[in-house]
Amino acid sequence: MHQPTTPLSAITVSRAFVAAGLQRFARQHLPQPAPVFGLLGGAAPLGTLLGTAEGDWPAQCAALARLAPKLGGPLGGPLGRLLADLQLQLPEWFALALVGETEADHLLNLALVDLQSAQGTRPTLHLLAALSETLFGAELRPLAWPNHRLVRAAVLQLDGSGPLPAATAQMAPALWALLCGDTSAWPATQPLRSTAAALPAALQQRLGEVATLVQAGAVRTVVLRGARAAGLAAAARLADALRRPALQMAAAHWLAQPALAPACRYAGWLPVLTLDLGPGEREALGDPALPVPMVLVTGASGAIDGPGLLEIDIPPLSATERLAAWQAALASTTASTTTSAATSTATATPPDQALALALAGQALLDGPTIQELAERIQLLAHSQGQPPGAHHLRQVRAVHGSERLRQLAQPVVTEVSASALVLPAPLQQQFDALLARCRTREWLGNGLGASLAEPTPGVRALFCGDSGAGKTLAAHRLASALGGPLFRVDLSAVMNKYIGESEKNLGRLLDEAAALDAILLLDEADALFGKRGEGKDTGERFANMLTNFLLTRIERHPGIVLLTSNSRNRIDSAFTRRFDAILEFPLPGAAERLRLWQSHLGARSPGDALLQLVAGYCDLPGGHIRNAVLQAAAMDAAATLAQQPDARPQGPAAALSAERLVASLLEEYRKLGRTPPSQLLHARGTV
Repeated sequence: MHQPTTPLSAITVSRAFVAAGLQRFARQHLPQPAPVFGLLGGAAPLGTLLGTAEGDWPAQCAALARLAPKLGGPLGGPLGRLLADLQLQLPEWFALALVGETEADHLLNLALVDLQSAQGTRPTLHLLAALSETLFGAELRPLAWPNHRLVRAAVLQLDGSGPLPAATAQMAPALWALLCGDTSAWPATQPLRSTAAALPAALQQRLGEVATLVQAGAVRTVVLRGARAAGLAAAARLADALRRPALQMAAAHWLAQPALAPACRYAGWLPVLTLDLGPGEREALGDPALPVPMVLVTGASGAIDGPGLLEIDIPPLSATERLAAWQAALASTTASTTTSAATSTATATPPDQALALALAGQALLDGPTIQELAERIQLLAHSQGQPPGAHHLRQVRAVHGSERLRQLAQPVVTEVSASALVLPAPLQQQFDALLARCRTREWLGNGLGASLAEPTPGVRALFCGDSGAGKTLAAHRLASALGGPLFRVDLSAVMNKYIGESEKNLGRLLDEAAALDAILLLDEADALFGKRGEGKDTGERFANMLTNFLLTRIERHPGIVLLTSNSRNRIDSAFTRRFDAILEFPLPGAAERLRLWQSHLGARSPGDALLQLVAGYCDLPGGHIRNAVLQAAAMDAAATLAQQPDARPQGPAAALSAERLVASLLEEYRKLGRTPPSQLLHARGTV
């Protein structure tokens, strides 16, 4: 007996096993086997590998039977562990290796064509039965394959719509490559690696406990609910604790490719699935025959069905943790920016305590978002040759994450100063109180009673009043004062004629806004928050269900939501309790109108006398004053271009013509269908 000279592994032995078996089968069943059969097997014949005489098939089968249990260890690799897991007998091992090598060996494809004629290059169940009978004297009937453990485990799939013997057995090429030792990422997936992003201390401790449960087999599916970035960061930390490489993919991809379950098991991967569910939706992950631990990252809505399931709600970072996260992120990005820009004249400076406090105190963000924002802040500051500051934060937050919200909302990047918002004194006090509420929302419940020990940090405010009274401008000013991104919700995109889609859109909108700590502006919110009907018809019932969902969902939202309406009476009274502030914007009085005219005209004012006249007699809200000023500026520009076609603005613009300002005011009255005051008509004749 020869001693084996080549190191044994499951894949080298399997390839030689297939080659020797097909050669033996061809000699017995083909009158003159094609030359391709002699080329199978490569440089390591089965007898050489096993230390048996070449051509002694019974001795080789006996040696393979003795070798099989040993391949379950490290020497056998992924394929050896699969053989041990499923306790495959020699005929099944041969069938598995034959089907797998069909995806890799062109010579084997030619040999199968010679054996099956026109039935293709993948083995049919009839051929597998004939091979089993000839080579091993064992039955491997076609009718047994649909319920075979290789098929139940999604290692093999059956293909064909005709009689079962004519069906072919096949394997995902990526799975066979993995079983052969290639553990690079599966197609349409990507490795998920840990980052330095901060996670809440309580969550990190919980992940350690969960890792113990997973290793003991008590938990197989971990559901992480919360912002996607934080969920993925937590999943990567769990994978580190389990000492498994994390592989990220969409849940739909996992469900569409059953072979991923055995692939993850034998590659040692931890699959991390991402999923978006709407209210009332349910997703079943199934129960693979070969169990594998997995992590599912999803939002607050929907239900998950899966084996050994454990759900974890991702908590927010505390104020102290956020401060530490900002300091660490800015310090690390400062070091990398300084290193990469050693030849630049701009020098990035380490963040000071005041900046970190300002950043942490304004935005309730998770660790991964803080990490990403810090990198963008440093790059922006470096490009401008400045040390990082709060204004850089406002710039990067204004557009950060907008690609995830653009289908349902649009970013508003207008900066509004305090002087641009003109309000009556009582309303200004209410606005300042709302601003203070937003700034202190995280610790508002500190020291209060048990019923208010952990209030939701969300703030909900209703701005109501006539069109042009300043509601939208006030929302812009609130966002500018808080330094947070403002998104105007597109209600036409949110509302959907299909049942359940509107709730799903709203749930996704609020989840994304919470992750970004973005301020949502719902203009003309009567469409969503209007009075509910009595439910006498189907349409009213579904509208009421949508409103009920909103009542509950918006009350749990941790962010700031601003709604505007032309009339408070149009909003369902059930919302009154749920609003933290209701600000009613009246039409401006004479004093407010004068300030509005001065604020809009600035240095181009035609004179205080005219402004006092139009402010005293023209009872128009701020929106119409804005229109009149812009129209007068356009008329002035048109007159200049008519006289000097090539004229371009040079230096500060001149004061607007009083005559054109009055004319633009008269145009506003015409648009409104109102009669202008006689004093304005008189002014037209005197200016």
